[in-house]
Formats: sequence, structure tokens, C-alpha cells
Amino acid sequence: MFCLRTILLLLALLPAWATAADAHAIVTILEGDAALVRESERFALGEGVRLQPEDIVETGPKTGLLRIEFKDGRIADLGPGTAVLLAPKLASGKRERRPADLYLRQGWVKLTGAGRAKGQAGFSSPEYDVSEVEGVVVAFIDDAESFVFAETRPLKVVERRSGNAGPSLSLKGGESYWRRGADKGAVGQRPPGEMLERMPRAFRDTLPPLSDRYGAQTIQPRAQRTVDYEDLKGWLQAERAVRANFVSRWKSLANDDGFRQALIANLRAHPEWDRVLFPEKYLPKPPVAASAPAGAAGAR
Repeated sequence: MFCLRTILLLLALLPAWATAADAHAIVTILEGDAALVRESERFALGEGVRLQPEDIVETGPKTGLLRIEFKDGRIADLGPGTAVLLAPKLASGKRERRPADLYLRQGWVKLTGAGRAKGQAGFSSPEYDVSEVEGVVVAFIDDAESFVFAETRPLKVVERRSGNAGPSLSLKGGESYWRRGADKGAVGQRPPGEMLERMPRAFRDTLPPLSDRYGAQTIQPRAQRTVDYEDLKGWLQAERAVRANFVSRWKSLANDDGFRQALIANLRAHPEWDRVLFPEKYLPKPPVAASAPAGAAGAR
């Protein structure tokens, strides 16, 4: 009987082990509010929640810090008002391979690449891509400016404009890249003072990895509701390379009247939804009937 109980207990624990083993990353620190969008559902995040590829994570405007620790040793610290897409499937050109650890749509991220088993860490964004990260990089982006700080070791920055790759820049450890609006980006030997002042205070601390304390424990995010258009607006209207897979992901949401009307009203920002909204426009045209040869009627 004891052996049977032991076997049943082990079988009961198997789903938790599988979840922990298959997870792409885990939230280990959360100071404030943060949301998770998985498929078409919105959840409230908490410490210990395990994350999957293509999860969207967004922090609130007053969030102090959200730490994501990846299975391979990378660490991503997110500041307030930040939105990222984990392990995105970017639809880039055949000759272009963009870093895809995460996509930073807006806000602050501190990425620590040390400890990665193979290659270097990196991430993409609307205004620049950062790759070859072996040390620590701090980055910020919004509609007005872009900022990258190679805090400890060299890295590579590729400028982007209107979805296209631009100049490639190599930053040494301690150097920074800063660009405002459409101005040309500049590399400095040290970060601008105003950016250092704006940098989240939590980024100044060096904290050890904390993922081991959760072991095989599985903590579920708290379900909130199905997402609406406003929840996804920033992603639906992002650059085309990011939007490419969203149609299949959120196609079912177009059956909701409110979501559908918002898609139609903003169709110029995401024209790929036209086929979903108006499928009749893409039906095969009926064959044109062949006209009778001239004089055929008189011949009869």
C-alpha cells in the first residue's frame, strides 16, 4: 500500500515537473503591477510565474522592477511602463537575422547576458537591435528617443528606421548610444547625465539569480479577462516584422463586434487584417464565359 501511495504521489507531481522543465523563463522579482498576455487572455503577473515564448509582459507606470530569469542564464530586468514580447518570431528579410531573445516595444530593460550557454544575448526594438551581449546592457525606447548603454562589455547596435536596418555600431564597455527622434544617433564615452537620472533606481543594484528558490513549484498567474483592442493596440500597430504572426494568434477576436470595429477603424495601421475582415474580397473570381466566334450564329 505504501508503494502504491508513493507511486500515486509521484504521478500527481509529474505535471508540475513538466511545466517547470518546459518553461522558457520565470518571474523572480516583482515590485508593483505587471500583466501577462498569453494567446488572447490577460493575466496579473506574480513572482514565481513561469513564462513561455511569445508571451507579452507589460509593467505598470509605477512598477519598480520586474525580473525575468531565463532557463539558459540570461536575466532581463524591466522598469516602469515597459512592454516586451518574449522570443518573438520576427518576419525579417531572408538575409537579415534579428536578435530574438525579446522584443522591446517601449520602456526600460536591463539585460544580463553572462552565463548563457551558447552565443550571446540580444534583443530587437522598433529603433535599434542590440546583439552580442555578454555582459550587461541597459536600454530605453519610446516615441521620442532611443538609448543603449553597454555597461560592462562590448556589444553591437544596429539602427533601424521604418522597419529597415541602418548603420551598425560597435559599443565598447562603458559607451552609450543615444538618438532623439529622426536625428542621427551619437555614440558617447559615457551615458548622458539626464538618462542616468531617469534610469530606474533598481537597475543600479546587482542582485543574484533567484530562480532556484522555486524549484519545481508551479505558480499560476491570476486570470483577469479576454484582451480587447486597447490592450493590444501597441502590438497590433507595431512594425510589420512583429505584427506578422498576430493575425493567426488573435484571429478569433475579430468575431467580437467591438474588436472588429476597432480593427476596421485602424486598418491602415495593420492592413494584413483586411483578409480576415473582408474575406469576400479575396475569393477566386468566376471564370469569364468564352464569347462565341464572329459569324457563328449566321453559319447555323
